[in-house]
Amino acid sequence: MNILHVEDNCADSDLLKEAFESIGIAATLNVTHDAKQALSGLENSLKGDGQCPDIIVLDLNLPKMDGREMLKRLKEHPHLRRIPVVILSTSNLEQDISYCYENYCNSYIVKPIRFEDYKRVAKNISDYWFATVVLPTGSETRQA
Repeated sequence: MNILHVEDNCADSDLLKEAFESIGIAATLNVTHDAKQALSGLENSLKGDGQCPDIIVLDLNLPKMDGREMLKRLKEHPHLRRIPVVILSTSNLEQDISYCYENYCNSYIVKPIRFEDYKRVAKNISDYWFATVVLPTGSETRQA
């Protein structure tokens, strides 16, 4: 499983990576600390310069371009919109949750505080996105 984690807080990205590792889930977590850089990398992947992720785990509070704007741009893009986006944010505000679903996020998870809860989130992501649902293959996401 190939996950793009867009997260500016290194401690949070390390926690998620460690959570996957500690429960024995083989996930490739590519971390990008900047939404603009993440979008650029995704667009380059479409041109054949790399592999598109299976899912994107996106924080909302990011420098330069926040996660809300990145989500909107992803879901407006004719090829990138197919990649599932899981919001992982400290915000539990109704306006943030509503905004994300109105802009077609696939799930919204409030960041846990304890490591044990990060492990539960990692397991749930793995169980649902990689063992339950059927995702499009990366080649179908590429531009013709």
